[in-house]
Amino acid sequence: MFKRNIIQSFKFAIEGIRFMFKSERNIKIHSFVALVAVIASVIFQISHIEFLFVFFSIALVFIAETANTAFELLLDFVHGDKFHPDVKLLKDIAAGGVFVAALNAFMVGIIVFYPKLSVIFK
Repeated sequence: MFKRNIIQSFKFAIEGIRFMFKSERNIKIHSFVALVAVIASVIFQISHIEFLFVFFSIALVFIAETANTAFELLLDFVHGDKFHPDVKLLKDIAAGGVFVAALNAFMVGIIVFYPKLSVIFK
């Protein structure tokens, strides 16, 4: 019973990820930037610690984006298509969380990659 439930849980999670990639433009943008960061990590041979920061920053952005999407879908489901300023505010706050995560990733990218790029572009 446990084995079937855990496998089912993984299937549900994969369905959620698949939905994100099919329906959310921003997750595609985040994925592209994440791929560029991983490729740059390999090219510049960053340290394990630096890669850990890059990896966690990527994960944080994906977690924030999935939570934001789930929250927005929930608000749409509960409130319907009618505009309400409080619903807009809640969605804006959730989007702000994604922005903070993306800004964090950007800053980690600058801290990790700027020294390597500045050597190349002297």
